[in-house]
Amino acid sequence: MHKLLEKILEGIKPSEEEHRREKGIIDRVEKALQLRGVRPLLVGSLAKKTDIRADKDIDIFILFDPGVSRKELEEKGLQIGREVFTELGAEYEIDYAEHPYIKGLLEGYVVEIVPCYETKKPKSAVDRTPYHIQYVKRKIRENRRLADEIRLMKQFMKGVGVYGAEAKVQGFSGYLTELLVIHYGSFEDALKAASGWKFNEILDPENLWEDKEALRFFFPEASLIVVDAVDENRNAAAAVSEQTMARFIHAAREFLDKPSRDFFFPPEKGFPSPEELVARMESRGTRFIAIEFTHGRINPNTLYSQLRKTRDSIVRHIDGVGFKVLKSGIWTDEEHLSVILLEFEVWILPPIEHRLGPPIDMSLEEQDSFVEKYKDYRPRIEKGRWVAEVRREIIHVEELISEILEERRGFGKNLRELEEISMVEDKYILKIDGKKFLKFLGEFT
Repeated sequence: MHKLLEKILEGIKPSEEEHRREKGIIDRVEKALQLRGVRPLLVGSLAKKTDIRADKDIDIFILFDPGVSRKELEEKGLQIGREVFTELGAEYEIDYAEHPYIKGLLEGYVVEIVPCYETKKPKSAVDRTPYHIQYVKRKIRENRRLADEIRLMKQFMKGVGVYGAEAKVQGFSGYLTELLVIHYGSFEDALKAASGWKFNEILDPENLWEDKEALRFFFPEASLIVVDAVDENRNAAAAVSEQTMARFIHAAREFLDKPSRDFFFPPEKGFPSPEELVARMESRGTRFIAIEFTHGRINPNTLYSQLRKTRDSIVRHIDGVGFKVLKSGIWTDEEHLSVILLEFEVWILPPIEHRLGPPIDMSLEEQDSFVEKYKDYRPRIEKGRWVAEVRREIIHVEELISEILEERRGFGKNLRELEEISMVEDKYILKIDGKKFLKFLGEFT
C-alpha cells in the first residue's frame, strides 16, 4: 500500500508552477479588494496547503467589523464582489451559503469572494472559517506530513463520491476531511477507524466534551458527530447523510482489503444503450414513472434540497394511499431540467379497500359516525372493532400522481411555482434527455 500511496501523492500534489499561477490570481483579486478599503483573507485548501492538483477553488473572505449590520455586510459584500470581477474581466454570479456571495470565473479558476465578520464570537457559520484555517495550519506545523495525508484522503473521498458538504453530495467538507486525518494521524489510520464506524459515531478531536454520550442528545439527527475543534457547540459533520456515511465506510473496508488506484481515480463508466435500458426496465416487472420539471436557473444547493423534499413528500403520499414505491431517485442537469424517478412495486390496487373503524368500547358518537359514513358498505364488527370494505376512489397510481402534481403539497418552493411539470412513463422516460440522464438511469436500474 505504501508504494501505491506514494504514486497517488505524486499525481495529486500541486506543482510549483501551479502554485505560482494561483498566487498571481490571488494577488490580483486581493489588490482589487484592498483598493476598495476591505481586508482580504485567503481561506480554503490553498491557505492551509492541503490543496490537490488542478482541482480547487480560490476562496477569499473580506472581513467586516462586527458592528456592521447583517444587511450591510451582505449588500457591501455583493457590491464589492461585482466591482472586482467586473474590473478583472471575469464572469460572475451570486451564490448562497450562510448568506449570498459572489462567485466568478477567472483564468479557469472558480474564485469566491465571501463577506464575513472579523470576530472571536461567530455571528454566522462562515465567521468560524478563519479559525479553522489557524487550527489546521497549526496542526500541520506540528506534523508536516499531515498535509499530504489530508491530500490522500481528499482524493480518496472524491474518487468514491463522498467529498463535499453541498446539498448535491451531502458529504464530507474539506475541513471535516482535515479533522478526520488530524484526529487519527494519517490517511490509513483514518480509513481503519472509519471501517469500524457505527451510525451516530462520535469524534471529539480536541476533547472539548467531558460527557461524549451527551452529544447524541445535542445532535439527535446526526449520522456522524465530529465536534468542531474551534466551536464545541457545532457538529462539523452535520451535512453528512446516512447514505454518504455508509458509502464511505464501505469504501474504506474495500480499499483496506484490496488497495487500488481505482478508489482515487475511478475509471469512467459507460452507459447502456436505450435498447438495453428498455430491456432492463421490462425485465424487472415493475413500473417506472418520472416526474419532469422544466425550470430556469436555480442555485444547485437550493435545487437539490428542494428535489429531495419534493421527492420525499410524493413518496409519503403515494405509500400512504396503499401503492408501494420500490425505489426513488433524483437527477438534474443543474440548468433547466430536473427529474424525480419512481419505480413501483405496487401501482394498481384492488377496487375494494378494507377500512378500519373505531373499537367497540370507544365512544358511541365515533362508532355511530363510522357506521353512518359507510352504511352503504354494510359495516360490521370484526375482532372487537368496526370494519367496512369500501370502494377505492383511485386504483391506478397515475391518477394519484396527477392529483399530487395539481395540488403540489409538500413541494419545494421553487418547484411548486413552476408552470411545466409533467409525468413520463416507462420506456418513454428515455426521451427525457441525453447521455447524462441515460447514465443516471443505467445506475438506477
